[in-house]
Amino acid sequence: MKKSLKMLGIAALACVTSAFAEGGMFDGALPENWTADVVAAVKYTRMHYSNWAEDGTSSYTWLVTYDADVQGKWSVANWRNLIDLDLGQTWTDGLGKRKSADKIFWESMVDFNMTEVLKPYVGLRYETQFLKGYKYSEDENGDEIKTPVSCFMDPVYFTQVAGLAYIPNDNFSQRLGFANRVTVSHGYGYADDPDTEDEIEEVKDEPGLESITEFKYAFSNIMSFKTRLWAFVNFKGTDEIDGKWENLLTVEIAPLIELQVGFDMVYDKDLDKDTQYKDMILFGLTWRWF
Repeated sequence: MKKSLKMLGIAALACVTSAFAEGGMFDGALPENWTADVVAAVKYTRMHYSNWAEDGTSSYTWLVTYDADVQGKWSVANWRNLIDLDLGQTWTDGLGKRKSADKIFWESMVDFNMTEVLKPYVGLRYETQFLKGYKYSEDENGDEIKTPVSCFMDPVYFTQVAGLAYIPNDNFSQRLGFANRVTVSHGYGYADDPDTEDEIEEVKDEPGLESITEFKYAFSNIMSFKTRLWAFVNFKGTDEIDGKWENLLTVEIAPLIELQVGFDMVYDKDLDKDTQYKDMILFGLTWRWF
């Protein structure tokens, strides 16, 4: 109950803070050559049953997100930073807690204005998670077994990339470049090479080619859509392909209320040999910074 009240307090604080801003709390604070799209959000749902005759299971879900796209433009070059932070949990009576979202993503790119649409670029990317992740199973007595499979900075991915971008307008971009993807895993074996039985590697260095396709479109003042398709091909061969396709439709129901519908598809052979899918429908309070 205390945890539920705590989450309600966080949501109320976000609502009160948002009330001071129309269109963005810090609108006008950036220099003229900078643009920003920054949104923080809190989503919370709770169902509690006590002496309830009909079918029902007590549960709650909370999710906190921070999504930022900040870009500075100069005559010689443009500098863009993407930040995506997601953290959420679900609790179900009889099952306990499970993570519903856990992501730390930061990408920084510098585009050099060779022409209006073709731009050489260099960039860095950092990816990991906040909390420890588990694999759940049962023993012969039916008791739950929690096996740790990941944690903060394990695994962590660092990517350095350089290439050529095609950016015809503010809504679409296509990047193709040489990338060096480094996986660091000290305790869970994500960087280990299965072909070397006598040694467990903690760092994996993968040079290859990277492609990033991005598109965003505002249907109106209250509805927008964005998609990002990322693919990485290891120089070892075409069977060493990783990919991620992210889609998000956002609808502003009211000045402080937002509906999001998303679909993600991921393939990473080091994590799972099958393609992974995730779809979501989120409804909650939003706090627009810019």
